[in-house]
Amino acid sequence: MNSPDASRFRLVIFICLFFSGLTSLVYELVWIRQLTLVIGGTLYAVSAALCAFMGGLGAGAWGVSKFLAERESWLNRLGPVKAYGALEGLIGLYALAFPYALEGLSGLYPWFLEVSQGSEKALRFCEFGMSVVLLAPATCLMGASLPLIGSWAVEDRADSLLSQVSLLYGLNTFGAVAGCLFAQFVGIKYFGVQGATYLAVALNLLIFATCFCLPVSNRAATTPLPGYAKPLDDLEGEGEAGGRLQILLLGLFAFSGFVALASEILWTRILVFPLGSAIYSFALILAAFLFGIALGSLTANRIFGSSNLVVKFLALELAVGLYGLGILPAFDSLHDWIRQADRLFYDLENTATRTLAVRSVFAFGLMLLPTFGFGLLFPLANRIHLPLFKTVGQTLGKSYAANTLGSVLGALAAPFFLIPVFGIRGALFAINAILILLSALGLALFIKRKPLRRSIGFAFGILALLGVWFGSPLTVSTQEFGRGNFSRTEFNVKSDQLRLLDYKEGDFSTLSVVEDRATQARTLYVDGFSTATVSNSIGGSAYMQAMGFLPMALHPDPKRALTICFGTGNTMGAVAGFPGVQVDGVEIDRNVLSMAHWFKQWNREVLSQPNARMFVQDGRRFIRWSKETYDAITLEPMSPVQAGVNNLYSREFYELAAQRLADDGIMMQWLPLHLVGPEDARMIIKTFQSVFPHTTVWNSFLTRIVLLVGSRQPTPIDKNRFDQLMKYPQVAKMAREIGMYSFLDFMDFFIADGAALTGALEPIPIITDDRPFLEYSLTALVPPYTWQTDASFLNLLRHRAGRFPSLLNVSPGEKESLKKGYQLRTAQRFAVFSRRYQGPGREFFEMKNYRAGMEEIRKSLEQAKGGWIQIQNGRWTQ
Repeated sequence: MNSPDASRFRLVIFICLFFSGLTSLVYELVWIRQLTLVIGGTLYAVSAALCAFMGGLGAGAWGVSKFLAERESWLNRLGPVKAYGALEGLIGLYALAFPYALEGLSGLYPWFLEVSQGSEKALRFCEFGMSVVLLAPATCLMGASLPLIGSWAVEDRADSLLSQVSLLYGLNTFGAVAGCLFAQFVGIKYFGVQGATYLAVALNLLIFATCFCLPVSNRAATTPLPGYAKPLDDLEGEGEAGGRLQILLLGLFAFSGFVALASEILWTRILVFPLGSAIYSFALILAAFLFGIALGSLTANRIFGSSNLVVKFLALELAVGLYGLGILPAFDSLHDWIRQADRLFYDLENTATRTLAVRSVFAFGLMLLPTFGFGLLFPLANRIHLPLFKTVGQTLGKSYAANTLGSVLGALAAPFFLIPVFGIRGALFAINAILILLSALGLALFIKRKPLRRSIGFAFGILALLGVWFGSPLTVSTQEFGRGNFSRTEFNVKSDQLRLLDYKEGDFSTLSVVEDRATQARTLYVDGFSTATVSNSIGGSAYMQAMGFLPMALHPDPKRALTICFGTGNTMGAVAGFPGVQVDGVEIDRNVLSMAHWFKQWNREVLSQPNARMFVQDGRRFIRWSKETYDAITLEPMSPVQAGVNNLYSREFYELAAQRLADDGIMMQWLPLHLVGPEDARMIIKTFQSVFPHTTVWNSFLTRIVLLVGSRQPTPIDKNRFDQLMKYPQVAKMAREIGMYSFLDFMDFFIADGAALTGALEPIPIITDDRPFLEYSLTALVPPYTWQTDASFLNLLRHRAGRFPSLLNVSPGEKESLKKGYQLRTAQRFAVFSRRYQGPGREFFEMKNYRAGMEEIRKSLEQAKGGWIQIQNGRWTQ
């Protein structure tokens, strides 16, 4: 196969293998995304989907080696290249069918809920089974591809196995890197989930057509695979690895798969602190992980040569373990590095490119060397396992399967066992320490040292492990930021002004509670993201309580309410404080609930209230499969631009929420203008309004948080309802805490009716599960600045000028008085921005002539004829 035609043929097949890796990663990311819409995004659900995918790869690799070894004649009649092409074609066809298969199996989920009878373990088992049924057909085919094409490339020469597997696995994994970057940066962003899938399917079908259209006369296309059917003869020099050592080597390779996937999860849990939880960050982490493996595999043949492979394999395993231990002390400096990265992120000169570059330094800096080692191991392991399995097909298939089995176990052990028992640093220490000890054992068996020398070697290894253990704290500590923890603080606040009250490395996320020593304000951090801050200052936690107060006060007689996302518990506590209300809460991470006692002063110890009950579930899954009906639903998820949160802002989610509402039910959605860009804010409003025909926009005066209220029916502000509620001491106290001392104060929360926004929202797209626009917001890479947030708010506030909310049970005299007060409040709101940005009426507002200033505002808005208010160079423009 050294002729020019054969070389060109091999080049074509290698290119196909690259694109096979690309499509496989696209499918993995897309299918897990789609599957979690059904079974939820909990740790258990994601783990079930991931393990089912990886398990299918391993099963396919093992199955093809066994199946084709027993059916050599069938394979040789078809030809190995055509067989590979057929597999790729089948994968593409299944990808087209996947959404329909998912929809079909989704119909069984209510039955799973019924059969499990409230047992979480039983439901998880059903979810795992569902994942296996959906993913196994395609992933088994994917797993079979590499052993099949590898046996064709190696032919019957053992000495070419290392070089060929090095090339094939490297190309395939580089394709996976490209697939990750394409899916997360380009495909889903510009073409949607479905469009990205269709592009991957087109590539699969192109590979199929290429493999079947290549000249049949070419020997490369039809060469039999003796490596599948017959043991290879040229195994000289490898027999020195005895039977026990061969089993140990295979087990060590499987354990390296365990270490690789467990480390990826543990490293990801660390990297979210400097990188954040945006889709771009996770894409960089996965790409860096795969890039190191691909580069290692591609260079393995050049690095190792063809001699002393067993010693090199064991030494490499040892080196990977030593690096895993050696990097642990560096994590003590991570807190300071994060603060430096934050300074760059919030710098006024920051760009998206710079953010990606800084985050890439963190991801590649941590993972490149160890993943390069993992990549070197794969082709090397296949070569040294050849004496154990005898044939190329058996070696490629079963080695791959063993490594993948270890990866599956690592993916399960890291979140469910290692982190809860040892913590993140302790888990990294444990798995790398075991890797070092197993590698040392293998070297001792292979080199056959004398007992004394062997004992000295192990004693040295144990001393090295103890040195790392005592050199860097591996147990969790709250004494100092960054020392024994991965806590995060704001870069513009000195650490000595803060106190770390609590810290927990849970199975799902890393949590911390930080207190400001001066103000006693407390902040809950989830994976380094500031989810909520509460304090006793004016407006300190107003928006969270307002999210509970508003829907309960607007509804004429609420009996059942639902709050999705617990956070500090303030919103749920506010809802539970209303008389006669039963409230359900949904939180995806049970460890968040363990932090609630730090905020009991503000959340009213809601978890112990008799009218409140909690469900530890994914909010999207709960809404979809619950049979309950609610009078009010409040929703306060993480930042809208974080990965996965789009599922709680999409049209499909709002449609599911509407099904859970009573006919007169009210939906409340928070809109954090300081976390999203102007276009993002308009998309959220338009999407919300597309489901809830009667949408209104609300805001408390002292916050940049907008609240969306949606319903099927109009929701006028009822004065009698408000006055009645103020007779309850706990409700009146809550109202005062959010600055609501009168009915006029309640009215002042109202900003605009959704109908007034329709024209401004017309050109804006709607957020869907297929087009998750929020995940690709520029604000994930460049934060919105204060002036952008103010511009977003102004473009909502503009629709309040000259308008008055709908009221009930107000006499004509009261209405006239309230109208004057409301107009004054409107003018005062505009005055803040006019003075800040030299806007219309600034001179009058500075003299507190609000009527004249508001008249200038109206003239400006009329002249603009609906144009969007902008703030440029610190000035209000239209």
